[in-house]
Amino acid sequence: MGDRALTEAPATGLIEDLFRREFGRLVSALTRLLGLKNLTLAEDVVQDALITAMQAWRFEVPRDPKAWILRVAKNRALDVIRRDRRLAPLPPLLESEWTVAGAVDSVLAESETASSQLAMMFSICDEALSEDTHVTLILRLLCGLSSGEIARAFLVETQIIDRRLHRGRTRLQKLGALVDVRDIADRDVRLRSVMQALYLLFNEGFHGSNRENPLLPGMSADALRLAELLLESLSTRRAEVHALAALFCFHASRLETRLDADGVFVPLVDQDRSLWDRSLIHRGVVHLSAASSGTELTRWHLEAGIACEHAIASSVKETNWERIVDLYDALLNLAPGPVVALNRAIAIGELRGPSAGRDLLRAMAEDQRISQYPFYWAAMADLEKRAGNRAEACGLYERAMSLARSRAERVSYERRLQQLH
Repeated sequence: MGDRALTEAPATGLIEDLFRREFGRLVSALTRLLGLKNLTLAEDVVQDALITAMQAWRFEVPRDPKAWILRVAKNRALDVIRRDRRLAPLPPLLESEWTVAGAVDSVLAESETASSQLAMMFSICDEALSEDTHVTLILRLLCGLSSGEIARAFLVETQIIDRRLHRGRTRLQKLGALVDVRDIADRDVRLRSVMQALYLLFNEGFHGSNRENPLLPGMSADALRLAELLLESLSTRRAEVHALAALFCFHASRLETRLDADGVFVPLVDQDRSLWDRSLIHRGVVHLSAASSGTELTRWHLEAGIACEHAIASSVKETNWERIVDLYDALLNLAPGPVVALNRAIAIGELRGPSAGRDLLRAMAEDQRISQYPFYWAAMADLEKRAGNRAEACGLYERAMSLARSRAERVSYERRLQQLH
């Protein structure tokens, strides 16, 4: 099955966000109804509904696009159930014409969305599959990301993601109904995979690897919604989930200032902090306070603490960089990785001077996971610029431009390069 309904959707970010959200919601609902053995059937029904919408909306988007998609998906589901009863064994409720329409209506109801998505997320995290496969499946089936988008989130080749998806779907189709979160013995183990998936989902909306829509606020908002959905259930209400929600709130508070009027990324130092969403910052502080009730310090606590320091500072200069470096030290020890090391080096450059940060970044240059990451070369360029090494900075900005994933990134680096001439 391809990703056409998502990658060829109407160009507006609003419609793309809608397609992604409805993809995950409808696949979860129909899988709950049809069972995991019919997962591919559920995906095909939703895919067909979205392609139909894409074609029908070519000239005009309906007044209520969500209701439009829901109606088409319901009709497609009924057609498939009636046509394929003998081809794909279905639950007893769907065997009678008297009950099938009501069953489809019930599972597609907005009030059932939360329970369907929770059940889907935790069912995906089957013990026979790796955590990376759990996360890949969640990002695809619940969040509507394409294989290419998931590959960029993992910093791996698309073929690796395709293999994970094939392996994961094959395993899930051997299972029965979606699980009841309250009855899972390894719930906390599965929760870790769910949280990692939501983290990558938020980042994909926030950091903008989509060439056409470099910022997808709806995707980040959906990650926050799903995180807070976990907190609504006693079965999944944990201190670390509060920490994850806090992290999302702090980052989301400055989404409105990340692009300028020309659709170009604005560096943190140049963002207008008076426009940051104070209500989201407050919401993040409330979640971070609730996160302190736990007994375990997780990476989510540390990342939320770092994000909080940025959110409450009046400027880059007034930021508590010593506190941020301490948090990054702990984070690198707890969850080592190239992106964490990159951000720690940037923070050290702010605290101890550009030379200190530059030396750390240079030591990472041979890491293949980071060598194609445009933010790495831009960070190197920023530090060389601050150190007065204009020629080196120019070359590094050009390297970042060559790897930029969108016009918004490329023009941002071009502007910094022009400032050096």
